[in-house]
Amino acid sequence: MTSPVTGPYAAGEDESGGTGPFVARGSARPRAMSRRALGGWVAAALVTTLLLVVSVPIASGVDRASTVIAVLLSAAGGLSVRQPVLGAVAVGTVLTLGLGNGPAHIGTGILASPVTIAACAARGHLLTAIGMASWHVIPPAVSGVLRGDDPEFLISQVMLWLVLQTGAVLAGTWGRMLTGRIREERSRRLTDLAEQRRAIARELHDTGVRAMTRVVMLSEDAAMRPGIDAADAVQFSRISGTAREATEELRVLLDALRTADTAETPLAASAEPRCTIGLGELLEALRLRLLAEGFTAQVSLEGDRTLPVPRQGVLERCLREVEANVIRHGDRCVPVAVLGELCLPGAENDSGHPRLELLIRNGIASAPASAPRGGAGLDGMHERLAQSGGRLETRRDGTLFLTRLTLACTRPAPPDARADAASRRGDTPGGTGEDGRA
Repeated sequence: MTSPVTGPYAAGEDESGGTGPFVARGSARPRAMSRRALGGWVAAALVTTLLLVVSVPIASGVDRASTVIAVLLSAAGGLSVRQPVLGAVAVGTVLTLGLGNGPAHIGTGILASPVTIAACAARGHLLTAIGMASWHVIPPAVSGVLRGDDPEFLISQVMLWLVLQTGAVLAGTWGRMLTGRIREERSRRLTDLAEQRRAIARELHDTGVRAMTRVVMLSEDAAMRPGIDAADAVQFSRISGTAREATEELRVLLDALRTADTAETPLAASAEPRCTIGLGELLEALRLRLLAEGFTAQVSLEGDRTLPVPRQGVLERCLREVEANVIRHGDRCVPVAVLGELCLPGAENDSGHPRLELLIRNGIASAPASAPRGGAGLDGMHERLAQSGGRLETRRDGTLFLTRLTLACTRPAPPDARADAASRRGDTPGGTGEDGRA
């Protein structure tokens, strides 16, 4: 291992005081709007460029006025992506003013017209699209008359543009209908997911919470029975405390399932971290719990033992799962070793932040303790760590089982900076400011 890092690092806190995967919901909407606006202007620029490529080379071979008209029509066509009506009016104005120049050659620049008509229809301005389509057909027809085009050719050109404009109106209307159906389907899907969340919450309450509440009541009643041994009373108190803790976390999870704004709102890992605990205290608590279960546990941590980590964050959740695995499968005759170190950024750490490495070694019992079937604990640890940029490694070495956790540590923001960030996000005072990563 590399030399330890000391100092005020907080495992799993970002520098802005944000909440990682649990970012305040109020800050997501402005970012989504800004991304949509940026995407709209990018699309407008692409449409303008495409129209310029199609029309300018041809118009430049006629005269300068035709080139200017082609550029203006291309710009109006791109503008219609963001402002359809304004773009359609600009196209009609340019086509009308072009009649005063001899008339000027329009050529492929007229392709900007169907773009604006389709955009108007797609935004729901159907009558405006039909009116603008009629307006855009008149200047090319008048231009052909002023040039003295053959009547049959002129009629065929007018019919062609009428068909093109009609197709643009139909395409825009169809696109709007298709978009509406997609939105309705997405809304229905989100509603179904929200209902599934509520159904899961009901089932968890009627099964898990009720069962855990019953365990609390039975264990507390047993601890108060006359003549019970002190050791048995302590065991019943431990059972009651564990059940109460599980019940409270289940209730917080049920509240999150029921009160989420949308079905896409990410859920915090049970209770959201509202306070921090030193890394040394967290590992010491793990050691004491293992001692209470009859194990001999040793903890060695190199680095800053006061490093703050959020309660009920990723690190504590993973340590709880490690504890459960040790109790279920561990050999009580073999000491459990927990080795921790803060590592400097290196070749394996592209984030530029220190990383916390924990290695847990325990023996494997020949006859594991009888316990309810699990099976998804390691998968859950792997998913939690992967979401935070960490990783999990487990392997069996003879009669020993090794678990290695790696998690990023980032510098915590000062209290005043967190308050400013919370006020910008619209959070209420006292809200969580810790990242769920640790």
